[in-house]
Amino acid sequence: MKKYLLILLTIIMMLTLACTFNVDLPKAKTFEDMTLPISEAPPSDHGQLSILMGGGKLELNHGVEDWVSGQIDYNVPIWAPKVTRNGNSVIIEQKTKGTLGVPSEKIRNDWLINIGDVPTDLTIKAGAYEGTLNLGGIPLTSLNILDGASKSDITFDQLNPVEMDKFSYKTGASQIAINGLANAYLSQFKFEGGAGAYTFDFSGHLQKAMDIQINYGLGDVKIIIPKGVPATISVDGGLNNVELTGTWNIAGNVFQLAGNGPELVFHVKMGLGNLQLISQ
Repeated sequence: MKKYLLILLTIIMMLTLACTFNVDLPKAKTFEDMTLPISEAPPSDHGQLSILMGGGKLELNHGVEDWVSGQIDYNVPIWAPKVTRNGNSVIIEQKTKGTLGVPSEKIRNDWLINIGDVPTDLTIKAGAYEGTLNLGGIPLTSLNILDGASKSDITFDQLNPVEMDKFSYKTGASQIAINGLANAYLSQFKFEGGAGAYTFDFSGHLQKAMDIQINYGLGDVKIIIPKGVPATISVDGGLNNVELTGTWNIAGNVFQLAGNGPELVFHVKMGLGNLQLISQ
């Protein structure tokens, strides 16, 4: 009991620090709001899209026109973003000096990006940002996200029209929820996190077996699996607590769910924290 209390108190303390996104900003002069419109025609074949931003807000949706469309609203001229097109590759980037946290009310850095019906390798690299990524229906062939301190909600509410080879996510101190992961039509999911609160919901239509690697140092993690989906979860770590909801078969540090169809195979490595395994 004392061990679990220590874990809980430590998590609460670290999450309080991890989820504070008001980072000191470098001094920068603000002007009236400026807008960079984005409109990129479909490539001849498979596309590569890179979104490289500092701190701010990112909203990503399934587009109905063009391959990449949207706009970036900002009011710090020295952080002006730009779009570079080279054949089937588009890079939307912003170079900032110093550390850029989530902007205050006076600083605006809002990105709205829509991705159309073109098979796309998507890379997102960001500083401290707030993200709402609605990825349902976007034909993603790979997804790579690298960020600092973030607060992100990622949703696959529709089935990916194409098979995704790999989804990798590496983050620092963050609060992240990923929903509908079965709809990603994914072979391999790899997540690396520092201190944070992470939710992984594998609802949706699972098309094939998935290998899942989750590695984090400190935090509260939820793994949610629909009833009837077979799963095997191997847990390796130090001072941690595992909570179970639903009917699980337990053999040492291996937790299994019976079911039919493709299987979810997890390898979870945790330092200090609480792991909730939920079958619902």
